Amino acid sequence: MIEQLEQTKSRIQLLAESNRSKIGQGIRKPRFRKPKNWTVQNRILMAVLIVEDVKLSELAELVGVAPRTVAAWIYEGVYPTEEHRAFISHRFGLPQSILFYPDSEWGRLESEESGKFYKRALLGAKKNRILSGLFAVHGISPAAFSRKQGVSPGTTRKYMHAGAMPEPTYRSIFSEYFGLPEEVLFYEAGERKEEEE
Repeated sequence: MIEQLEQTKSRIQLLAESNRSKIGQGIRKPRFRKPKNWTVQNRILMAVLIVEDVKLSELAELVGVAPRTVAAWIYEGVYPTEEHRAFISHRFGLPQSILFYPDSEWGRLESEESGKFYKRALLGAKKNRILSGLFAVHGISPAAFSRKQGVSPGTTRKYMHAGAMPEPTYRSIFSEYFGLPEEVLFYEAGERKEEEE
């Protein structure tokens, strides 16, 4: 029994000596949360933010909420309160029904096969903010998209920058690709057309 106690004591002393260099070092724990692979669930709001060059933190400051709250609206699909929806809608000049459209197709598109989106595509006038921003949200090159769909890149640019209302065949190409109804995707073009008439 006494031998067993002495063996245990010597084993503890050996362990203590081997771990002396680690004393005072603390436990290594990651300082920040593990990053997640976020998926944009409110694509329309994110598209408008990208085109308007408004950061999530800036929107949070404007609305008067925490940046994490705005991130939840966009990445987790959390629905803002009526007051916040009204403020954001007024700020960007789009109705709530468009800006907070219940989008179920957000996870359908992948960006890998369609080239890379370059920020320079957003230079100049952007009359159709939703369509222009969706290319950025998904990281899709408008030119690569056009070639893949059999549309002239100039035609796609015309719909993005000039905000022209596309012909029905083109509208269906864009709508099917992005998984959004035409009246949402081309809302600004439709509104402009009504003003001209």
